[in-house]
Amino acid sequence: MRFHAPMAGMTMAILMTSTAIAQETSDDTVVLDEITLTASRTGATESSIPGSVQVIEAEDLAIRLRNGETLDRVLGTLVPGFAPSNGTIGGASQTLRGRSPQILIDGAPRTSELRGFSRELAMIDPASIERVEVVKGSIARFGNGATGGIINIVTKTPGDGQQTDLSFSHVRRLNGLGLRLELSRSSMGNLYDGDGNQIPSDPLVGQGGADNFTRQGGAIAMDWSSGSNEVTARIGAYSMTQDIEYFTDYTTNPVSVGTTPYTGRDVKDISRFFNLTWRNTDTALGETELTLFGSDTDRRAAFVEAGIANPLYYPVSPTNPMQDPNAQSELSTKTLGSRLTIRTPLDRWRQGAQVRWGGDMGYDDVTQTYLAGRDLIAPMTQKSVGAFAQLDVPVGNVDISAGVRAERFSLTGDDFTRPDAVQLKPTGLYLLPSVNVTGGTFDYDAVVGNLGAVWHATPELDVFAGISQGVSIPDVGSFTRRAMAPNPFLPGQTVPFASLQPEAQIVNTAELGLRYSGQKVSGSLSAFVSTSDEGTVFDSATNTVTQQKEKVWGGEAALTYIASDALQLGAVLGWQEGNYDADQDGGSIWVTVCPSDQTSLPRP
Repeated sequence: MRFHAPMAGMTMAILMTSTAIAQETSDDTVVLDEITLTASRTGATESSIPGSVQVIEAEDLAIRLRNGETLDRVLGTLVPGFAPSNGTIGGASQTLRGRSPQILIDGAPRTSELRGFSRELAMIDPASIERVEVVKGSIARFGNGATGGIINIVTKTPGDGQQTDLSFSHVRRLNGLGLRLELSRSSMGNLYDGDGNQIPSDPLVGQGGADNFTRQGGAIAMDWSSGSNEVTARIGAYSMTQDIEYFTDYTTNPVSVGTTPYTGRDVKDISRFFNLTWRNTDTALGETELTLFGSDTDRRAAFVEAGIANPLYYPVSPTNPMQDPNAQSELSTKTLGSRLTIRTPLDRWRQGAQVRWGGDMGYDDVTQTYLAGRDLIAPMTQKSVGAFAQLDVPVGNVDISAGVRAERFSLTGDDFTRPDAVQLKPTGLYLLPSVNVTGGTFDYDAVVGNLGAVWHATPELDVFAGISQGVSIPDVGSFTRRAMAPNPFLPGQTVPFASLQPEAQIVNTAELGLRYSGQKVSGSLSAFVSTSDEGTVFDSATNTVTQQKEKVWGGEAALTYIASDALQLGAVLGWQEGNYDADQDGGSIWVTVCPSDQTSLPRP
């Protein structure tokens, strides 16, 4: 028996830029050096990576951000394969090639991969961005999370001289020490769609929207150099609050602003973070880089009335089925980590060959409660350690790369009691008594690799092919939050954490493509397929999260034409489709879905 519900995802945009461009088309052509991608972690340039890579400079971002677009919307327009913005401050449904991207800031995560509201793109100050690097495909070099690729936001450094600009940043350099102070504040009122209708403040259940918010933040960036040593650092904090006036009416299509005054507390996002990197270009082993990072983030979701969009809610008590007004979700994540990367030349063996190797350690602490302080998920801590090696060897006009990464995660879930819940069904209200979940410590191990090649066919044309793997621990918190006993209607039952824990997800990606960079015309074209045996699927009818085999495939294209010194034209196209094994029997029932649907998890 086969069941097909075909649905494909496609994005296309026609882009026009009328600002001056860096590369001139006259005889005095300015040729810029290739950017070394922080997101590659290996010191690689775009032309040497056997996969799809995209770099968006601050100038291209600034034009759109000044026009009122948010960063997630800009990336959804400029990056083929990145799902369009969902109109909220949470990007849970904004996937890259149908899978979860890993969001990094200066190569470091800001929140835990174990449980998150996916707000990183909405929270960063746009004025602090130097560029955005996107590396697509399954990538394991940064550890847990990048099954769809990496989006690395590179922030501005102090630079040279002294400067103050309208974004309230001040740069000052004293000999080898550079300092950059950033202060920002932004606010937004009501938002309206193209027909003039007001967009509700919570258009996607519990996420919180992009209207009626105030955000303020500050950061200090520093760099210092002496001889072959260089130190860079960034420390900062931000806070955001969203004031919702009315509940969302989810019975209309599209959803609309309701008439019932909002009774929950403000949506919020508060974070403190640091990132410190030491680099030495001339050690006995080669160029060595050590990064220390950490963050402490508190987030509150929007309160959602029980109803068609929220059929499972927390009651006042087992004998009072009314929705608890304090059952508004708050998430706290703390992360600490270190990353060591060494680039060792192998010129004695083969000219231009090198090996990049290193190791990581990480610590995550995650809790989620509602306003009264009761746990909604099992409080969790995770320790991780990983090691990787990447070999790059030029052979004539071909650059060959191969790598491997070994990872171990040690996850500890505390004992907790999943609160009483009420399930709304057409036949009435059903009480789901609380369930006691016994914790424990569980280890995940994974060894993944990559192999690829880039053929430099001409100075302008590169052809690339590669296979790669990525590893991710799915949202463990969502599994424990939906803990169900064998008899879900019998009170006082106990289930072990081991029966709820998801499997580590390993994603395999194969890609074939080309890149062309001429004087006036540049572009790229690629096709990919990715598979996994442990895809995460949420069933809203049963409020359960399960894992099944899945496959995603698609293609992407981008084209840029420099018409004149003041006009640049471009277009991007992305298409993707996927399916998953709905009955988990190895293939008898496959459901074809839009990849962004199959990887989205429910409300926070």
